[in-house]
Order: sequence, then structure tokens, then C-alpha cells
Amino acid sequence: MAGDDNGTEDADARMVAEGDTGAMQAPPATFEFLIHTLFTQALMALGRIPNPITRQSHRNPATAKHFIDTLAMLEQKTAGNLTTEERHQLEEIQHQLRMMFLDQP
Repeated sequence: MAGDDNGTEDADARMVAEGDTGAMQAPPATFEFLIHTLFTQALMALGRIPNPITRQSHRNPATAKHFIDTLAMLEQKTAGNLTTEERHQLEEIQHQLRMMFLDQP
């Protein structure tokens, strides 16, 4: 029941309530958001962008490879179930990351 004191409100109701108080709302759960999140994590691991918390860049090739491999696995598991645009975005992100990975000093 929404509004019960026992914490059974659904997640959407909580997000709206948080939004009403000025707290940041979570973005919608989309395939595009997922692949861009993994892309950003890989960029941080490649030292291409700073960590938003520490504001420092560090390279961790093993972690970068993990995110690149995760995107490849996601491509395999979703084959035939993506829109043309989703498939293109996933392919492009993987290509960019693989080139960056190979271009490491």
C-alpha cells in the first residue's frame, strides 16, 4: 500500500517524492544509459577522464578490459533484441574503447 509507514511504497513513488524535495532523481533505466555508464567507467579506467569523486585520473588496464569485455558480452546476450540505433551505439562505443585500449602507452 502506498503511504504505509512500513516502507512498502513503490520505487516510482519514492523517486517522485525525492524529486519534490529537490533531491536528484535517477535517470530512466534505458539500454543507452547502461552502455554509456559502462563506457564512462572504461574511460576512467583508461585514464581518459578523471574520477568525479577524486578528480584524479588513474589508469587501470585490467579494469578497462573488464568493462570492454562486459560490453562485448552485452552485445552477444542482446543480439537480435536491439533497435538499429542501440546496436549502432553499442558497436561504436566498443570500437572507440578498443582503439583507446590499443593506444595505451
